[in-house]
Amino acid sequence: MYISHKYKTVFLRSPKTASSSLSEYLIRNIPDPDAVYTPVEDAKIAGTLDQSIINKYKRNFKYYHFTLQELVNEKIITEEQAQSYYVFSVLREPLDRQKSFLYFYARWKARGKPVTLNHFKEWAPHGYFNGEPNSAMLQTDFLKLNGQIAGRFWLYEDISKNLDKLFTILNIKPTHDMPRHKSDFRKNRENEIEFDQETISKIRSFFWNDFEMYRQMRLERNG
Repeated sequence: MYISHKYKTVFLRSPKTASSSLSEYLIRNIPDPDAVYTPVEDAKIAGTLDQSIINKYKRNFKYYHFTLQELVNEKIITEEQAQSYYVFSVLREPLDRQKSFLYFYARWKARGKPVTLNHFKEWAPHGYFNGEPNSAMLQTDFLKLNGQIAGRFWLYEDISKNLDKLFTILNIKPTHDMPRHKSDFRKNRENEIEFDQETISKIRSFFWNDFEMYRQMRLERNG
């Protein structure tokens, strides 16, 4: 989560959508010493959000991943600000996102063994990972306010283009490059596992809203 009242900008960090990298980029490039944000541990950046609020969401690192509704409920921003600021989150193709979770968790769960489809089926029998609630977060929930989408989604594949647009709108010239946290977790993408139809069906069933939003945005993007 990153909030700049000076620049009327809010970024919601959805897991496995380059959220750490984006958060660091905003912190380092937006000149707002009063910005409010959660920690970026990959970059050793301490957060500025009130610790008492972080403590309420500390379990499973949920405090990195506030939804817009939670920001309003916790009075971090007002409903008026949520409706009027430039509010955004990133939307990633859902199958690729769950595969990213797989290779992330495999660092600890597989203990150096080659990752297989059976690992996913064992660890994520319903399409999300048992004991890892962050993997079950719907991307489309991050921008919901009173049950309706507020703000805008950026497609994961268009992050750089949208950053350029945002910083043009804000009239800020970035001085730091976009970092690539956790990018080494999927080093050899040509030899990654392929989901079978059973697994795809389970992921699609649980993350249906994300699939639909992604499909609509891709259609709009491609004209």
